[in-house]
Amino acid sequence: MSSPNRLLVLAAALALAGCTAGPLYGTTSVDPATGARSSVLTELRGRIALTPAQTRTAQVFRNAMLYKLNGATPVSAPLYELRYTVSATDQIAAVEAGTGTPSAALYRMTVDYELIRTADLKSLARGQRFATVPYDRTSQLFAASRAVVDARDQAGETVAERVLGAVAPVIQREAFTDPAPVVSKN
Repeated sequence: MSSPNRLLVLAAALALAGCTAGPLYGTTSVDPATGARSSVLTELRGRIALTPAQTRTAQVFRNAMLYKLNGATPVSAPLYELRYTVSATDQIAAVEAGTGTPSAALYRMTVDYELIRTADLKSLARGQRFATVPYDRTSQLFAASRAVVDARDQAGETVAERVLGAVAPVIQREAFTDPAPVVSKN
């Protein structure tokens, strides 16, 4: 290998050595006694609360977010709380020529969130995420109402993924800088 190629390989290796990105639920530790692998988010399942939903649209987001953060584990003695407000709009995107009847629409769900550490009520992260889902409108009443429900559900799942992508690294960083919050629930 020539000298310029060696330098290029060395530079690439050094650049990748500083990379700290990884899967949200990827392995971060191995229990020496059992050899079991776990991650910070897995260890915190059931320890991240969400404020109650005030509307059906907010409930769609809340359900998706609860499952993403806690799985099926019920929340008890939360270490973190995710506070949020949800808003949604339904906008006509296309109309049929001649009749002016709406034929397509966009459902947009926006979530403003704030992640709070419950021990001292310190705000760790805040921001806004949104999802826009297109859907067809029809003159059939059931199909039209079902399309809106499906678009809302899809938007809730999508925006929950985006909020998770924003708060999960904060929670992981928090756990590495202050390992005390990651405590066994036993």
